[in-house]
Amino acid sequence: MPVRPPAAPPAPDHRSRRRRSIGRAGPRALLAAVVLLVGVAGPAAAETRRALVIGNAAYPEAELRNPFNDARAIAAALGRLGFAVALHADADKAAMEDAIGAFGRALDPDTVALVYYSGHGVQLDGRNYLLPVDARISAPGDVRLEAIDADLVLDQMARGRSRLNILILDACRNNPFERRFRSGGGGGLAPMTAPSGTLIAYATAPGAVASDGEGRHGLYTGALLGALATPDLAVETMFKRARSEVMRRSDGLQVPWEASSLTGEFVFNPATGVGETGPAAAAPAV
Repeated sequence: MPVRPPAAPPAPDHRSRRRRSIGRAGPRALLAAVVLLVGVAGPAAAETRRALVIGNAAYPEAELRNPFNDARAIAAALGRLGFAVALHADADKAAMEDAIGAFGRALDPDTVALVYYSGHGVQLDGRNYLLPVDARISAPGDVRLEAIDADLVLDQMARGRSRLNILILDACRNNPFERRFRSGGGGGLAPMTAPSGTLIAYATAPGAVASDGEGRHGLYTGALLGALATPDLAVETMFKRARSEVMRRSDGLQVPWEASSLTGEFVFNPATGVGETGPAAAAPAV
């Protein structure tokens, strides 16, 4: 059945400048897609925090255990930290393209933009692709047609000219189509160049494979949730904290990795606190 977050009470002022909505998208019955918009609040009036969170698990050929739980937990954590969050679960290609495009159009120079993706990802000829749940890949040539080029996300961030961009890829799992790739593909993800003002975080080092986790969350996302909850960590320190925890839990077998060209300062969870708002009331599916 479709998953829908609980409705919050209607806002008392119908003239409020902050209007929120929820929609649903996606074909899967067990882990149906969800769109969740959480109202913006931030440590400074001029700063807007926006996040796009995608968790794909219900792949017909290679179902994953944790991306749905991971995406919901990350979305909730970011909402508590003042982000307006759009959450999509088990998104097909059309839904992913629409979500990425809408996210890019919502950005402006005062925005801190974050995209989190959990699910299958593959590298091909040095480029990374995020797999929708409806991807049908029988040969390497199908990847460019069936999957989402991760550079598309960076392009949309650049289009919005947001002041600080963060791309988190918990997608370094085994390539489910690796046996069909005679050449050009590999395990894990390929390194990406971070444009100016951007940080790209991987669940493990380029070319390596990350654990999907035995518990409720993947190993990397579980560590990330703990680091996000820690007050007053600069963004780079927050990711270092998550890396240290993953290495500890995996006995050094999994080493998260970042590529950064950040020029500004950012703290996810300042000690002074950020405003928190709950989910908006449900709207018709789109």
